[in-house]
Amino acid sequence: MRVLMVEPTGRGGMYTYTDALSVGLCDAFANVDVAVLTTGSSKTMLNRPYNVKKLLFEIMERKADWSQLHWAVDRFLRCMGNSLKRNRFAIYDCPDVVHIQIGVPVIDQFLLKPLARRFPVVLTVHDVQPHSEHFSSKHSFLRRFFSIPSRLIVHYEGGKSKLVENWGVYADRIDVIPHGIIPIHNTLDFSDARKRLNLPLDREIVLLFGSIRANKGLSVLLKALEIVRLQNPRILLVVAGSVPRGVNFEPYSNIIERSNLSKHVQTFLWFIDDDDVDIFFAASNIVVLPYLKFESQSGVLLRAYAHKKPVVVSNVGAMGELVSVDNVGLVVEPGEPESLAMAIVSVLHDTEKFKAHYTNELESKYSWRHIAELTMRSYEMAIKGRNLS
Repeated sequence: MRVLMVEPTGRGGMYTYTDALSVGLCDAFANVDVAVLTTGSSKTMLNRPYNVKKLLFEIMERKADWSQLHWAVDRFLRCMGNSLKRNRFAIYDCPDVVHIQIGVPVIDQFLLKPLARRFPVVLTVHDVQPHSEHFSSKHSFLRRFFSIPSRLIVHYEGGKSKLVENWGVYADRIDVIPHGIIPIHNTLDFSDARKRLNLPLDREIVLLFGSIRANKGLSVLLKALEIVRLQNPRILLVVAGSVPRGVNFEPYSNIIERSNLSKHVQTFLWFIDDDDVDIFFAASNIVVLPYLKFESQSGVLLRAYAHKKPVVVSNVGAMGELVSVDNVGLVVEPGEPESLAMAIVSVLHDTEKFKAHYTNELESKYSWRHIAELTMRSYEMAIKGRNLS
């Protein structure tokens, strides 16, 4: 089977996910040939069993001298160009199935249709609900976009229900496939990782990792930190990730200053290169995801799984369900700093208890070989459905 995997970001968590799934498919099935269509700026990992086609335009961040209109027009044209390039390459490559990791609903509600008329299309819906409201994620755009693929993949049962309820997708077109454990590419022990990041060896580090969006709950975590430090003066919160366009970190800085938390917070406010991501997880004692709103599964959480780190997560999206079942940490309701503080203290007090649940059985449950087998079933159903139509 020939699979065309479309991944238009070329970096970060989405590219890491696509890489792991593509490797899993090639390892699990000798007759599978995967081509990953991505950007020219993507960093190709070595010794991959799949082919990389760097043909897509890089999606540019807004530059300092760009107006809002300049940036919006540039992004729209690049995204439209990528959809056209994707369609043309598929016609040239003639895959048995096209698997799209990210689409642009405002454009693909139109440009995905001609592709779906020629090939079975599978779409992974990583975010059942957009992180923020903006023009390109209007309800009508998403509804039309989700109606086009042969199959849609989500990472948890709640996501399937929301696709049905919010967007009118028929349940029998949706496959629930869990997110796999993110492979570790940079192995360092605890002390070496801290030395690389210039972090103290004698502190208990809580890691908040990823893009600093409003829904990530950093303000709630900082309020919880005020409580935690009274019981544990050795606590250190490490915040690592970029600040997206339109987000101001100053309100968080004000909380840190006003609450005298400067000795308990260290920030790395830039995009963390793929080669350095594992260092932050290796250096931490626990990982915290205090999200306020979230309708997906978290790649950050599955990185914590890779490093066997105890976690504290909000009961949103797939995170609460996953952690509750796997017993690798504690789950709290979103937006409650007192509960979050108590959970952090409890997990730090007994990290070994939670680490003990990272068993071989758990690793098999979220292995990419298993994910690949489930994904292949989705491909086969997409092909079968097209042949019957």
